[in-house]
Amino acid sequence: MSPRPNIDAIEFLKGRVYLGAYDSIPQNTNEIVFFTVEDALPYNNFHLDFGPLHIGHLYRFAVALHNILNDSSNKSKAVVFYSSMGSKERANAACILCCYMVLVQNWSPHQVLQPIAQHDPPFMPFRDAGYSNADYELTIQDVVYGVWRAKERGMIDITSFDLEEYEQYERVDQGDLNAVSKDFIAFASPKQARPGAPLNEPFKKVVEYFTNNNVQLVVRLNSHLYDKNEFEKRGIKHIDMIFDDGTCPTMEYVQKFIGAAETVIANGGKIAVHCKAGLGRTGCLIGAHLIYTHGFTASECIGYMRMIRPGMVVGPQQHWLYLHQNQFRDWRHTMVLDNKPDEFIGGLYPLISYDDLKEREGVDTDYSPMTPIRRRKVSGQLKSALKAVPADSPGQPRKYRSTNQESQPYINSDDDATYDSIAQHSQLHQQQQLASPKRRTAKPEHEESFYEGKENISAVQRRSATQPITGSPYYQKTTTTTTTTTISSSPPHSTASDGTSMRMTKQRTSLGSGNNKIRGNTAGKLGGNDKIIGNAGVRKVSASRRVTSGM
Repeated sequence: MSPRPNIDAIEFLKGRVYLGAYDSIPQNTNEIVFFTVEDALPYNNFHLDFGPLHIGHLYRFAVALHNILNDSSNKSKAVVFYSSMGSKERANAACILCCYMVLVQNWSPHQVLQPIAQHDPPFMPFRDAGYSNADYELTIQDVVYGVWRAKERGMIDITSFDLEEYEQYERVDQGDLNAVSKDFIAFASPKQARPGAPLNEPFKKVVEYFTNNNVQLVVRLNSHLYDKNEFEKRGIKHIDMIFDDGTCPTMEYVQKFIGAAETVIANGGKIAVHCKAGLGRTGCLIGAHLIYTHGFTASECIGYMRMIRPGMVVGPQQHWLYLHQNQFRDWRHTMVLDNKPDEFIGGLYPLISYDDLKEREGVDTDYSPMTPIRRRKVSGQLKSALKAVPADSPGQPRKYRSTNQESQPYINSDDDATYDSIAQHSQLHQQQQLASPKRRTAKPEHEESFYEGKENISAVQRRSATQPITGSPYYQKTTTTTTTTTISSSPPHSTASDGTSMRMTKQRTSLGSGNNKIRGNTAGKLGGNDKIIGNAGVRKVSASRRVTSGM
């Protein structure tokens, strides 16, 4: 067996998948295959923003990678996904590979982030689509955790993702809309020359999509650019919750919005939200509901929404979500749907404080509100992941050990440590201090130094977490069992999040020579269907999408 090639790249799968960055186009060898998507799948920026690449890009990247891995001529070769040396290009490449490992290969976030952690030079954080100085940084870690949480909550299923539909409707001339989740659609404001005027093509596409996808409520956040009767005459409720461009909504607005959305969701419908561009103000309200419902952090929520609809949440709106994220989560336990309709939101029911409702109704005992409680479901995989630590962690080091370990209680460092054990230890410690008032200023001769033990720290860190750590009393052993689905050419399959087998397509992607740049007009169908989907194009920037004119 020939030794593994020496590859100047970050290793994700041993001997198989790597992430690289080069200042010149690398050439394939007998042992290594290089490919990039930098030119074929560019990020279409609004201003100085540069990523992350959206989910349609990720799908095409996954198909290209699977085709290269499944090519019989590459069976024993290492595959290096690379970018140029620019900081923005490196960040986009690393982010899309990490998201792929989460969504397609079912890796947990700590496994994905470990290869790129502490890399020098570090990966550049993403910025918003505004024109002002970027003062809120979004890291690859935020995006990874965002898409991971969305996958665990059933908001993303890459095996059933419809690339053709996504790439069609994200275009300005086809409606400029994106399904952010199973409950929400974000879109740019339609326009009419005058009330009652014939609908233009983008408006027709919006109406068609809403009718076919059970949209029951449209929320307008910007000034009137169309006649709302165009929706109402088709049986779609329409409400106005207008606030200024570039600003953030009041808490009263958010409570009304979440209550209206909960009412519609309980009725089995979807909510479509728009401002002028469908990015800033739209992202505020949808983001607040996602945090309220699914427990995202603000950064995770922003990272996820930008993966679905690039540019969402701009400028101070990012800080607004961050400052109120705990408040939105708490509403899950302190707020309920009112039992009186609110005319401001079209007769739907806003959120109201549970205590205020009981006081108003004069109820002294437990009151059963009409709120459609949809508890956050936690999958078995999520439960295990919440307790997991990185596989190569040696545990918490202890620099010193007592000469009389049996006489001193052990404080459990886990989250399950009880208050009583801590109090008992504190009381015993105080008694020992009174009995021995002299403060120890030097290490006793019979105690080994942490750095003078039989094994040094670097050697311990290189151990596998499942290998017993012996010869050093200063480490608490941590054993973690992590099941990981990896890419291989034999057998060419992976396991989807629902436990079903997801075969890698055998359809070969047309590749160029030398650097193997994939072409943007070919993509196979993940999930076993070899259907070829033509490239419907990426969203074009128009005056209506300029960030300064519509958030």
